[in-house]
Amino acid sequence: MVAGGVTVEMRDGIAVLTLDHAPSNALSPTVRAGLLAALQGLADDCRAVVIGASGSNFSSALPLEPDTAAPPLAEVCAAFAQSPVPVVAALHGLVLGPGAELALAATARIAAPGCRIALPEIALGLCPEGGTTWRLPALVGAAAALRLLLTGRAVPVDEALALGLVDAVAEGPLMTEALRLAGRLAVIPLVRNAAEAPAAYQAAIAASRRAHPRALPAVGRIIDCVEAAQLLPPEAAQAFEAVAREDLESTAEATALRAAARAERRASALPPAVARARPLSIDRIALVGEAASLPTLARLAVAQGLHVHWLHPRPQSLAAEGLEGPTRLLHMTSDPADVAGAPLQIHATPPDATLQLEASPGAAVLVLQGAEGELGLTIAPSGRACELSVLAEEAPEAIATAIAGLRKLGLPPLLVGKRPVLGQRIVRAGEAALVHLAAQGVPQRHLAAALNAFGARLPEGLPEAETTPLDLPATEICNRWLGAMANEALRLLDQGIARRPSDVDHALVAGHDFPRWRGGPMHQADLRGLMVLRHDLRVWAADDPFWTPAPLLDRLIQDGLRLSALDR
Repeated sequence: MVAGGVTVEMRDGIAVLTLDHAPSNALSPTVRAGLLAALQGLADDCRAVVIGASGSNFSSALPLEPDTAAPPLAEVCAAFAQSPVPVVAALHGLVLGPGAELALAATARIAAPGCRIALPEIALGLCPEGGTTWRLPALVGAAAALRLLLTGRAVPVDEALALGLVDAVAEGPLMTEALRLAGRLAVIPLVRNAAEAPAAYQAAIAASRRAHPRALPAVGRIIDCVEAAQLLPPEAAQAFEAVAREDLESTAEATALRAAARAERRASALPPAVARARPLSIDRIALVGEAASLPTLARLAVAQGLHVHWLHPRPQSLAAEGLEGPTRLLHMTSDPADVAGAPLQIHATPPDATLQLEASPGAAVLVLQGAEGELGLTIAPSGRACELSVLAEEAPEAIATAIAGLRKLGLPPLLVGKRPVLGQRIVRAGEAALVHLAAQGVPQRHLAAALNAFGARLPEGLPEAETTPLDLPATEICNRWLGAMANEALRLLDQGIARRPSDVDHALVAGHDFPRWRGGPMHQADLRGLMVLRHDLRVWAADDPFWTPAPLLDRLIQDGLRLSALDR
């Protein structure tokens, strides 16, 4: 029987509920209702329940918008936790957020090798909502629970077993062993260790508060919820968690973090033609020339077990980089043929005609800081992302190969148009705004304090003004800094370099250390309002044309659009 994305079948008196909601088995309102209906419809002779899932993951979706639809996740989790028969969660792949909360409500958990469990709500400025802040400490102790909740990291199965997060790791077929465990629990109830000593529990709470003295709101509320789990009965602890979740969902930090997550998700989505293309297998990369970022790329490739063939004009200079060769994976060469056949080539300067002609069909030939008309590449200062310039889905196989290769290197690319200069230009616009303010007499210590309060840092080497000191409020300093970046981003959108406003925010957050909990300069501009931004720019432009509003700003206001309306 299938209802609401949940398949139900009976096996020797055990009800097997299978999440079957592709692609991620998200616990949507329909799935939650299906789970409740399946539990409430159990036959009288049902001895136990096993919850499993189809697909490659148990449940890997983390909602990026508040979900107030009935039945709430807390009601579903409570129903399984209070089931009159034992419930076993059979976990595989990624068990994320709401899926992990459902699993924690089960009587016991058995996991397949390679399974990972994560409660990443903190990354969205939120606390869990399914009762996890009081179930998890009872299962693994307060200190371990707080570590998991406040980092949101994915816990591998061996660590999960050691912590007590799962009760067993399947050595054979997962469902077979889950049914065996459920049958055993139907006869012999599971006995867990005694509750943690109150003094140790409180010590973990106190230590966590000391470790996060100036944290975002969600951190403090999660610690409060874990403390309440010791002091209140379960029903009251659940209500306490529900209030914390509702309060956090409306905070500026959670709103910005959700916006940053949506921007990241959009940036990872591929254009249709590229998504349909089949990339070449990346078993090696080729580097050509000499540039500051090439040693970084070589290290990343070697760390992933890829062979690197490097056509370098001065190989002896690599000794200073600790990359002198040859080694097992790094191969210095003087023969262009060694690099021409690589599926991914990265050149310091545009390749000569010979190398271009000899590139394999579907191979990606990237040029650092590439000129318009080339697949250009820029590595972000964070070392965690990059920009890849493409030409409206031309050569989709090569683009797909480039994306696959860069992702394999741990550099998920942001696709931009024309040239990969999006992040650089926006950061420079913000720095130019700070230079203008310094020239007007705003002391560096005031600029630094304003940016520090926002969560950013003052760039090094900013000139100190030789004029009468100007006392400008911190809010005004940040508004001018953010306004200059948003204004430059509007020009980049008009020029076709930025594909959408959220890409601007993702570029700054992922690549240039813009505080993620602030969302990005375009998110901030939408918060203040485009008419306010234009008014400010016009006032500032009366003193200096640097602040002249971008033409796109007028068009957006005329059409009654927010920046977020351009995200698609």
